[in-house]
Amino acid sequence: MNLKGVPPHVRVHMYITWAGMALGALGILGFFLSFNSVGSPAQALEDVHRDIPWGAYISIFMWVGGLLLAWYGRIMLNKAVRKRTQELADSAVVELD
Repeated sequence: MNLKGVPPHVRVHMYITWAGMALGALGILGFFLSFNSVGSPAQALEDVHRDIPWGAYISIFMWVGGLLLAWYGRIMLNKAVRKRTQELADSAVVELD
């Protein structure tokens, strides 16, 4: 896909959206990899508040941060598309005299 025809401000928001999706995916992957520190049978036998599963917490925060970043990028992309659609609609109006 060639993005050179896309205006720079729209391209930035596309990259922000993609970065948010990648960050969210890394958060999910990190949570799956750290799941043994949260949901293993050995962990269930121990006191719940003894060890803090930092890997799981960081992964959850990464996932939420990725969702927020992707949401922001998507909102800005929708705004740019609405603006461009309005510009094209305004330029397509023909006045017949």
